[in-house]
Amino acid sequence: MLSKIETDHILSTLAHLAARWRGLSENSRVNPEIVSHYNKLLCFLIDTGWDDGLALEEELPDEFMPKEYLELSKEWS
Repeated sequence: MLSKIETDHILSTLAHLAARWRGLSENSRVNPEIVSHYNKLLCFLIDTGWDDGLALEEELPDEFMPKEYLELSKEWS
């Protein structure tokens, strides 16, 4: 299990990546790299036992979110 500081750092990075993704045009070459990095970090966080939700502004559109997160979000509904 990660410490709160480690978890908070990852969550902050996810929020930064989501904001960066939204700030780029859809045709940007960087978008796939951001999505990949975002998904790897979020899956790592989930693999450590984290199961909280993200704020909407910290998420990417559903089609770019990892299936692991989408499955967790179904449990919260």
